[in-house]
Amino acid sequence: MTQWLTQADCKAVMHSLFCAELAAYRGEAVPGWQELQEIDSLERLHLAACVNEFFCLYETGLEDRLLMTYSFDDWASFVAETITETSGLTFRTSGSTGSPSAHFHRWEHIEAEANALARHFASVMSMQRVISWLPLHHLYGFMLGVALPCVAGVPRKAVSGVALPILSPGDVVVSVPPRWDYLARSNTGWPEHVAGVSSTAPLSPETSGRLIKQGLMGLLDIYGSTETGGVATRWQHDMPYQLLCHWQHHDNQSIKRVDDNIIIPLLDKADWHSDTTFTLNGRHDGVVSIGGVNVSLSYVKQRLLSLASVEECTIRTTGNTAQQRLKAFIVPASGQEPAAAQDIAQLIARWPAAERPVSVTYGDALPTNTMGKLSDW
Repeated sequence: MTQWLTQADCKAVMHSLFCAELAAYRGEAVPGWQELQEIDSLERLHLAACVNEFFCLYETGLEDRLLMTYSFDDWASFVAETITETSGLTFRTSGSTGSPSAHFHRWEHIEAEANALARHFASVMSMQRVISWLPLHHLYGFMLGVALPCVAGVPRKAVSGVALPILSPGDVVVSVPPRWDYLARSNTGWPEHVAGVSSTAPLSPETSGRLIKQGLMGLLDIYGSTETGGVATRWQHDMPYQLLCHWQHHDNQSIKRVDDNIIIPLLDKADWHSDTTFTLNGRHDGVVSIGGVNVSLSYVKQRLLSLASVEECTIRTTGNTAQQRLKAFIVPASGQEPAAAQDIAQLIARWPAAERPVSVTYGDALPTNTMGKLSDW
């Protein structure tokens, strides 16, 4: 059980969760809602189910109380009171792998990671505040934007707009690679003793180097996933990752927590240099990171193949690491050539940006090399 998550923390996380869930439910952004009275009965049921799952309220048997009030503040107060009797939180993956999968994290594991990160920062700087520019209801956003400042005893500030607040020495800015790319290209000026944290995808060496030249004291790269939580960190892109202190090496492709013997597989291929350091060598499952979102190439391919006008297709990434997107090569079905381009354009226009191919090439057969294997185009 947790004693450090306040009502204000719960309210901030729930607001992030509601904005995302309402947007998915309605198919459009819903930035202006303030109270549950502005949400219809079906949406309210959906949000109650999301809160119940996220905060594991079903463990108490009191989750139906969410439906007894229309006040968002009352929901936050109830959640803050009830989670002292629950065992953890449930986070959903945000990547394009079909239906998002749910992953449970115990309170003691969340706290262990937050404490490990707090000690990591204490060894290099005097952290005074955490500035989080990312959704708080995702694992990375919650861990760095809520749990870390809570256990470290420092204030937190969530960025709700499109620009950072005025920064001060001792601030730790937490965001994702696309936003760090934006800040680097914007020639952002950094006060002394301000550090950054990046996760969810590899950060390009060019971005990291440019930010340091602009005055950022350091940019911590965290490796992990919704399935595992934060696993390891590094300050320099050309250095191996270092396991956080609550993890230990098990074998070449798995780790375990120091306080139990449950084996946790890594989603990426790891080359170990010691019992605590490793480098990465690609994903096991064909998932790539586009703008900080994990995208399954096979899932995107199957979505295209669901069209009657598509006979065959293949999907690849295009662009450098910092600006990586998807491209597609499509073989139209016989007799469907004129309709294929229109069907595909209409279909992918409704897809999330990370899943959407930015380049579509058509041909009579998939591109192959002299050995008959699929090749680039």
